[in-house]
Amino acid sequence: MRGKTHCAVGIIAGIQLSLVLSQPITPTSILTSAVFSTLPDLDKSNSIIAGTIFKKKFSKFLYRLLIFSLNLFIFFLSIKVSSSFFISAVITFFAIAFLEKKLTHYNMRKSLITATLLLLALVLIISKVDISFVIPILVFSVFPWLKHRNFSHSILMVLIVYIIMNPLGEFFNYDSLGLMASSMYLLHIICDMFTKRGVAIFYPFSKNMISVGYIRVGGRFSNIIENLLVFILILFTIYLVFKFV
Repeated sequence: MRGKTHCAVGIIAGIQLSLVLSQPITPTSILTSAVFSTLPDLDKSNSIIAGTIFKKKFSKFLYRLLIFSLNLFIFFLSIKVSSSFFISAVITFFAIAFLEKKLTHYNMRKSLITATLLLLALVLIISKVDISFVIPILVFSVFPWLKHRNFSHSILMVLIVYIIMNPLGEFFNYDSLGLMASSMYLLHIICDMFTKRGVAIFYPFSKNMISVGYIRVGGRFSNIIENLLVFILILFTIYLVFKFV
């Protein structure tokens, strides 16, 4: 399922859950629904949630700047080693070819996302903010390095989300924060189970990808199904509003 559909489905489902639990629909509940319905895809550097933390255009700019700087550094270093311009050029060419193979934009982007989250955690620690705010950030900072749709898309991770988010409910005056966050996280996983690839829902106990559908993400049929799902959920939300409000 596409990131924007995950987000839309999450927000609508979050509103539905609030109605069923007789909880107020607040900016906190809507933001929680939006974030945690897309958060599992933080293990994919080009996802919506990853782009929210660190813009792709900016990371590409930094990547080009880094490669350019390395080019200059290696070239001038090779001139120091050999006075021959030809030999220096050859050394620079092979060195840069090796570096660009190892230092890809994909890996750099993962590093930048992780670094951003770790920096945020460090600022919170220095500011002596309660550790309950730091722990979730540290946990999610590892996500960019996980294999897509494995640990981040598992039942175990849903349980961890509930455990690390529940203590924050009191601070935000939102008792259902842990339940909302873990429910929207689980919803993302369930939606991905209907794709052809599936998810390793029982990871790390089993690495088997579980799929109950044949939808190909990004395909025309998949897009129609996703739009239809959002439409149905909106209609169901209207029904809940008349029933519970």
